[in-house]
Amino acid sequence: MKKIMVIINPKAGKESSRIIRKQLLSHLNKYFDDIKIKITKKAGDAELFAEQAAQNKYEAICSVGGDGTVNEIFHGIVNQSHRPKVAIIPSGTGNLLAKVLGISAIRSWAIKSFEFDKTKFIDIGLCNDRVFNLFASIGPIPEAMHETTIEDKKSFGLWAYLRPSMENLVASEEYDLDIKTDSGNYQGKVDHLVISITNKLGSLVFTKENQSMSNGKANLFVLKDRNFFPRLATLSSALAGNVEKVEQIEHCIASHISIASLDDQEIFIDLDGEKGPALPVEIQILQQQIEVYLPNTYKD
Repeated sequence: MKKIMVIINPKAGKESSRIIRKQLLSHLNKYFDDIKIKITKKAGDAELFAEQAAQNKYEAICSVGGDGTVNEIFHGIVNQSHRPKVAIIPSGTGNLLAKVLGISAIRSWAIKSFEFDKTKFIDIGLCNDRVFNLFASIGPIPEAMHETTIEDKKSFGLWAYLRPSMENLVASEEYDLDIKTDSGNYQGKVDHLVISITNKLGSLVFTKENQSMSNGKANLFVLKDRNFFPRLATLSSALAGNVEKVEQIEHCIASHISIASLDDQEIFIDLDGEKGPALPVEIQILQQQIEVYLPNTYKD
């Protein structure tokens, strides 16, 4: 018997509406014999439900929520001997992993796009004991990219990435960091740091390097210059897919990364848009940990 658990975050968008839920259940009935619905009420519920699905040998989990819901589900199954496959119906604001996997932001289209015959094993990051799906960062630049809609990108080009976080870009501070990796080290002033399991954000391909999400490695970018125009050049290069070629950026590809502050400043790392632990942190990229369902339109 093929069982699927549907984990719904009612606070993320309108995925709990009768129409969407009816459409989802109708579609899932074509592929699964048993469908269990779980509604989250507080932080940590999705992780607990996902753990229960793994322990009860569910074939699959369907996440109906945002990036936080997906993150909790991954956290709930990553240490289990049996890991259900995961389908993502994006219903939050960022939906970064869904975008990378080519899943439609329109929920009705996303539901219909899954035929549950195409999957991909993807890496995840572990920061101390916290799971992240795509990014770990320190500084303001990803916020500018995360907050930009496709419509704004088409209408405003480069400036669309600057508008949401202009004040942060101008006023943010430098960090004095000690960064050690299995492929090189850096010590000194850092304006911004990004550890990226993927080479793109939605439709924006910011580097040609390390395009796989399944090789146990991440791109590490360190922007050393806090002046505004180098930041502008960095964003321009990101749009062109060549951010690693910027003179002010240190770039390497690594599986193990440690980051510590060289002074008494309390610095927190961002994990997929959420506040993570304070430095020092140890980051490991775990290879091919989660099997995700792909939409029928997915192209590698």
